[in-house]
Amino acid sequence: MNGSILINKNNLISNLSEIKKFSPESKVMSMIKSDAYGHGILEVAHLLKESDAFAVATIEEATYLRNNNIDKEIICLQGFSHSNEYKYCSENNIRPVIHDLSQLKIIENTTLDKNIKLWIKIDTGMNRLGFHSSDFQTVFQKCKIISNHVGIMTHLACADEDKDDFSNKQINVLQDIINEENIEHSIFNSAGTIRYSKKYNYSRHWIRPGLVLYGVNPCNSSNKINVKPVMTLTAPVVSIKTCKKDESIGYGHTYKVKNDTRIAAVGIGYGDGIPRRLSNIGKVFFEGSFFNIVGRVSMDIIMIDIQDKNIQVGSNVELWGENINIKEVSSSIDAIPYELMCALGNRLSKKFF
Repeated sequence: MNGSILINKNNLISNLSEIKKFSPESKVMSMIKSDAYGHGILEVAHLLKESDAFAVATIEEATYLRNNNIDKEIICLQGFSHSNEYKYCSENNIRPVIHDLSQLKIIENTTLDKNIKLWIKIDTGMNRLGFHSSDFQTVFQKCKIISNHVGIMTHLACADEDKDDFSNKQINVLQDIINEENIEHSIFNSAGTIRYSKKYNYSRHWIRPGLVLYGVNPCNSSNKINVKPVMTLTAPVVSIKTCKKDESIGYGHTYKVKNDTRIAAVGIGYGDGIPRRLSNIGKVFFEGSFFNIVGRVSMDIIMIDIQDKNIQVGSNVELWGENINIKEVSSSIDAIPYELMCALGNRLSKKFF
């Protein structure tokens, strides 16, 4: 018996509507990279049809969407790395992000048969991808030679931090460029949209919601948005046995039973993407009660202390979702929800309801 990823279609669609309320004049670039954060890229693309475009990380992801008849505009955040990818973008309505001089050389040395839309990425302080703001005009003029549809974007480094004193500095850097050129632009990710988009009511702007689409608010509780969890992760109980006081559980005997109890083995483990760091820390939910994970998480099994509760072989317990907040799970092991969602393995079935 394998675990299941349950995807709530209505919650996903509702979450898109909620994020639009924060910036109703903006277009929406829905982030569906990394298999839509573990939710299933093709199914999510069909459900998020009210998006203005989809964003993925790689040309391979964009190609997969096109090969499966997803025809909405696609933004490729890492852009192209050679001329064949560049040509593929122009032929398939894929809008690449230009962030490195090597891509400008490809543009200069490649002739296209079709027009192409481009985004230019400016590094406003994250120091990851993008050109320095002082290089914008040079890059912009080169891009304008081959495209009549060029936009500018940046990425906020600290928008989801409780004490964010950096995002406004980044916004101001891009705003100086926007004021100089009446240009299409994209600044706000999920956290940026929730915290800053109402303050900066731009025209010709795109928001880039990601985590919030899937029902997780990346900001603290003071920055509220009415989103609901889309993913619920469940797994079946595969065995139950009685353990006596002072017996130990699992690899390394890291947990000693405090009183006579019943221990259930649940069919999911780190081979499915459950972090081993949840050993002796995590919980599961079943019919109104929470149960501790005891002993080490192993490749295929976690153990839970069910005491005298009415749990049977075949009962499905929840690891996160409707009743256990994935943000709390990730915080308990110094991780982030993105990690947990994106790490889930292909042994798990996906069920949309």
